[in-house]
Amino acid sequence: MNLRHRRFIKCMGLTTLLFVWFVPKASAQEFNCQVTVNHQQITGSDKGIYDVFKTSVESFMNQTQWTQMRLQPSEKIDCNLMFVFKTRNESEHSCELQIQSNRPVYGSTLKTSLLNTRLNITFEYLENQTLVFNQTMIDQNLTATLAFWAYVMLGLDSDSFSPMGGTAFFQQAQNIVQLAQGSLGELWKGQEDRNHWGWISELVDENQPQMRQLSYAYHRNGLDRMHQDVDAGRTEITKQLDVLKVVKQQKPRSPILANFLDTKADELANIYSKAEISEKRRVHVLLSDIYPASSNRIQPILSRKE
Repeated sequence: MNLRHRRFIKCMGLTTLLFVWFVPKASAQEFNCQVTVNHQQITGSDKGIYDVFKTSVESFMNQTQWTQMRLQPSEKIDCNLMFVFKTRNESEHSCELQIQSNRPVYGSTLKTSLLNTRLNITFEYLENQTLVFNQTMIDQNLTATLAFWAYVMLGLDSDSFSPMGGTAFFQQAQNIVQLAQGSLGELWKGQEDRNHWGWISELVDENQPQMRQLSYAYHRNGLDRMHQDVDAGRTEITKQLDVLKVVKQQKPRSPILANFLDTKADELANIYSKAEISEKRRVHVLLSDIYPASSNRIQPILSRKE
């Protein structure tokens, strides 16, 4: 059993293991987060702030103790944050932020993507500012956003190793959304499909668990079996993809449904590169119906050959 699989089974439902006060610690924690900063659209000579910003965000993500689990370096979650700065007005910054995370595929050197999303964010930041997050008093958009996605990444990772294993983490992210509503802007506004509220509302909805259940079946019963039996792993994935039709009917603007294609399109082309043409066509027709605007991303499932 994978080390990360064991560790997340231990934390299922244990919300008491999650800290309320977040200050970066000196030891390694749950993330191996790499931050990229692009400030080419910002004019002026004071560019040193962006190097400091990069270091501050990496420190916040990597040294904050998000749980009480003791992890080895190989167990940490790999993630990437890319900030593309659009405007700056003194201490106020507007950016496009891309967030990605992945996890290893059992029995191989491959990694599979779990999260690939983009959002626009405006926040206050001063050079050499220490990033601190207090979950009982949320008043900074930057740290609230980073903490929210840290918990989402922990939850998505855990769901991929254990059935519905990320519940405790998603509940923490939901708490951040509830406290941030009404004070931190559009990212936290209720009744929206693709913002923080939309993401977490779906992830904690007990009446719509299909995408979370698909994550476990796809990764543990599909990908993680392929090192032993490629055909059996691929067959399981093919069977599980039918769940996407149900989600499309229930919630066509689901951010998690969109994230599935954003993280799996190229991977699925590789998975089916050795499949029979009948299986390729079945998957291609299914995905084309669910993602009609993404035909160019789905076509390689039919055409790619190993």
